Amino acid sequence: MKIPTTVVTGFLGAGKTTLIRYLLQNAKGRRLALIVNEFG
Repeated sequence: MKIPTTVVTGFLGAGKTTLIRYLLQNAKGRRLALIVNEFG
């Protein structure tokens, strides 16, 4: 079974967090999961 996946990457300050927060707040019935992999 294939699961559609989107990977969000980008430079510091590019708006990644803003995009993810928007998608989560406007899910409109879609089932979403967020995996955080932080290096630092």
